[in-house]
Amino acid sequence: MGQMEYTIVRRPRVTRRLHLELDARGGLVVVAPRHWSRAYIKVMLSENIGRLERFVADARKRSLPPLQFVSGEQHLYLGESYQLHVVLESARKTAVQLNDHNLMVTTARPGKRVIQSALGAWYRQQAMIVFSERIQIIAAKAPWLKGKTPSLKLQRMRRSWGICSAKGVIKLNTHLIKTPMPMVDSVIAHELCHLEEMNHAKAFYALLESLNPNWRADRAALQAKGYIYLRS
Repeated sequence: MGQMEYTIVRRPRVTRRLHLELDARGGLVVVAPRHWSRAYIKVMLSENIGRLERFVADARKRSLPPLQFVSGEQHLYLGESYQLHVVLESARKTAVQLNDHNLMVTTARPGKRVIQSALGAWYRQQAMIVFSERIQIIAAKAPWLKGKTPSLKLQRMRRSWGICSAKGVIKLNTHLIKTPMPMVDSVIAHELCHLEEMNHAKAFYALLESLNPNWRADRAALQAKGYIYLRS
C-alpha cells in the first residue's frame, strides 16, 4: 500500500467484495466484508494499487468545485497559492505575470475561456523553463546518463505525472508545475531512472534511492494532493 492511508469499516450488506469511499475530509474509506482480516484486506489493496490511486484521485477531483477563472480565485504555481486578478485594458493583448502573491491576467477580452486559455499557455511556458532546468541539474547526478540530458516534452495528462519512452524522451504532465519543487524533482528523478531501468524491479528502486532518498515521502505527498494540482 505504500504510504497511502485508509480506514477500514464493516457493513452487514458488504459480504463479497471491497467498496471504496471518501469521508468528509477526503480520506479513503475501505468497506470490507466482516470475515476478511486486516492482513487480507491489505494484500487485496496492494494488488490493486493503481486502481485504488485512480479512484481516490478521481473522487477527490469530483468533490472540488470547478474553477471559474475570475478575480479573487486561488491558483497554484510551484506549490504556492496565488490570487487571480483579471485586469481589463482595451489596448493590450492578453498577458499573464506573477506580482508578489498575485497572478495578474491583463486582457481586452474578459471571459472564462480567454482567461483559462491564457493561464494554460502561461503554465506550459513556465513548465518548459522550470522542468528543463531541473532535468539538467538532476541528470548531472545520474552517472548512467553519462552527462547527457534527455529530450523533454509536455502534455496535460489525467493518469500520469511523467512518462519515459523507449526512445529516451521524457514526457511530463504540465500540471506538475503547480506542485512544490520537491515533487517536480521527484517525478523527474523517477523518469530519469527509467532511462536505465524501464520497469519497476529492485534495480530500478535502487537507482531511485541513490538519486532521491526521499522518493517515498514525495510519492505519498503527490498521491495525497494530486487531485488539487490536476484541477483545471
